[in-house]
Amino acid sequence: MKHSKLLLSTALAGALIAGLVGESQAQKYNLTLSGASPGGLWSRIGGGVDAAIAKAYPGSTVTYQTSSGGLANVPLVSRGKVPMGMATDGELNAAVKGSKPFKKAIGNVRILFRVYTPASRFQQSFLAVSKSFADKHGVKTFADIVKKKLPVRIAINRRGNMDADVGEAAMNLLGASKSNIKSWGGQVVHAASKEIVSLMSDRRIDVANFGISYNHPRVREIAKNSSPILLEYGAAVSAKVAQQFGGEVCNVKPGEYKWSPNGAVGVCIGAVIVANANMDAQLAYSITKAMFEQIETFKNKSHRLIKKTATKKVLSQGGAAPFHAGSLKYFKEIGLM
Repeated sequence: MKHSKLLLSTALAGALIAGLVGESQAQKYNLTLSGASPGGLWSRIGGGVDAAIAKAYPGSTVTYQTSSGGLANVPLVSRGKVPMGMATDGELNAAVKGSKPFKKAIGNVRILFRVYTPASRFQQSFLAVSKSFADKHGVKTFADIVKKKLPVRIAINRRGNMDADVGEAAMNLLGASKSNIKSWGGQVVHAASKEIVSLMSDRRIDVANFGISYNHPRVREIAKNSSPILLEYGAAVSAKVAQQFGGEVCNVKPGEYKWSPNGAVGVCIGAVIVANANMDAQLAYSITKAMFEQIETFKNKSHRLIKKTATKKVLSQGGAAPFHAGSLKYFKEIGLM
């Protein structure tokens, strides 16, 4: 009798395990990830996320949805319009604090995993003056522009873009507020990064101030057409701006850019993928688990820069919002928390 009970128990256990395995293998997810414009870094990251989850759970898909960026994605996730959204540290930081442009704090978003850190320099403050303007006015540092109250034409990113807020905050701390620049006979122009390159190349602006990845093609285009000189925010200003926007102080070493001997201290910002706090814990766990177990797929199917920087330690680095409970459970299981 005992022997027959043992056989029965073993059979039931085997059936249960087989059922669980079958359920796991049959699990499919159809999700949406809200990112930014098509064709850029974030859309390539979205492709990597889709590939990783499809590899872990065959038949699953992650559809990349274009948007205006993290400032739109965090509210979309908060309101349950999309299950996942991408946001920079600055955008998430502003949402959690209820800082500009948000009217109140958003408290129901959680981080699933990180896609890149500030140290990756995918979004690095970039400040450069055209050689013609620098030579004409004897400009070697940004402080020279402020001290001499030069009629400088500066371009920063479009309004409503967190990068514009970072650039403007740095300029204010450097003594070059919009009102100051206007009183010097200068001008502050808001434009997308592609437009800034064109404005700089056509000598319609004197200084470019925007956040972009280190040695980005647009940086190289500016260098080719304008022979600019790299400037910097400086250590003190960079530290204040980094704290305000949830970024980190980062550097361009002297000589890293062959077109300018100067090094520069500025601000770098990373990015995370967030979900609503009400997302099913098992779903959040499964998504995070898939990203870790298929990290090589994520790297190979994502942007070439991600291939160089993505590690399990990077994916588990926190940010302005807490981790989702499901993600946190997985991190603890593999010893990363």
